[in-house]
Amino acid sequence: MAPQKSHWKINIVMLWFSQLLIMAGYSAMVPFISLFIKNELGITDQAELAKYISAFSFFGTLGYVIFCPIWGALGDKFGIKPMLLRGTFVTAPIFAMMGYVNTPAMLIFLRFITASCAGTTAASNIMVVRTTPENRQGFALGLLSTAIWGGSMLGNFIGGLIIHKYTYLHAFWLCGVMYFIAGFAIIFTHDDMNPDSVLKKAVDTAAKGWRANFTTPIWLMLLLFLILGLIRNIETPYLALRVEEMTSKEEADYWTGIISAIVCIGAIIAGASAGTLADRYQPIVLICPIFIVSIIAMTMQSFGSSPIYFAASRTLLYVAAGGIQPVIQRTLSTITPKERRGTVFGASSSISSVGTMLAAVIGGVCYATIGIRGTFLTAAASYLVAFPIYFVIIRVLTRRR
Repeated sequence: MAPQKSHWKINIVMLWFSQLLIMAGYSAMVPFISLFIKNELGITDQAELAKYISAFSFFGTLGYVIFCPIWGALGDKFGIKPMLLRGTFVTAPIFAMMGYVNTPAMLIFLRFITASCAGTTAASNIMVVRTTPENRQGFALGLLSTAIWGGSMLGNFIGGLIIHKYTYLHAFWLCGVMYFIAGFAIIFTHDDMNPDSVLKKAVDTAAKGWRANFTTPIWLMLLLFLILGLIRNIETPYLALRVEEMTSKEEADYWTGIISAIVCIGAIIAGASAGTLADRYQPIVLICPIFIVSIIAMTMQSFGSSPIYFAASRTLLYVAAGGIQPVIQRTLSTITPKERRGTVFGASSSISSVGTMLAAVIGGVCYATIGIRGTFLTAAASYLVAFPIYFVIIRVLTRRR
């Protein structure tokens, strides 16, 4: 435990800074993709636009689904640090290249490549749970989530301004530069692991079979990650189009950046508070208010024509829903043996991405058939359906411990 006590705080600082930059770069580009496809690539037909927006999200997530478990398993054997360095330095130039495409197909292909090579959020979570003392993991995961949402806020704001004042190309380049700088922060982290020892444990674990790695409680938790990826992403790719409906083509990028930045403030509050509360209270106590407020807030976003009203209701959503992930991550960590957390957390991230892929299909069908408001109402309904599932599973697992 000595190395852990020496390095876990430094790790959190460096990982926090790295994730802040990564999410800032990512969020300076991705929230505006629907507008980029519509206004820059010239796809204006609603059904065709829905197809390409859905495909961008689907195939981008597919690369993550395929490779995230591989990177997680390699991280268990050779260390998380090399995985983080790969996820920053390799993807940086590819993100910049996306600004030069002239067809939706090329844009989708490059997104698939970046997703296949990235996975820094999952890797950062793995390093945190591997090196942080047990009684501080909820705090550490919650703090790390503030970097994710804080970076998103910064990126949304800067990206919206850059696109509004300059071009989409500048936003893509900003994304690449941010990823590259983030890689240098990773250099100062320490994985606190003995590769030979971890490799031996991995071999021993593999010898016990698949069921030894993924017990029934872990499978139930992975189901919650699948649902989380689904309910949080049905309407997300169409946020900018909803804003455009309330404002104008000329102002949509600006308002999307402003609204997204304001929303991230709520998510930062949720991430920090939910992580700390997860160390003190049973998850079942936190899940109920989280879902009730989320359902109300998501429903509110389907109505109204004011961007201020929309920003307020979406911020309320993220104040609540932003606390789901720290709570279930903390629960997953408590039921997973330490030597298998890399593999299990990698699987949880990949499973969540499968939910995102399903959301891409559902969102695309909804937008093409029932329009933008119907898509947001469908997202609200998904939270309503997920609520009892979360309640039952978490209640069962906390009683078994």
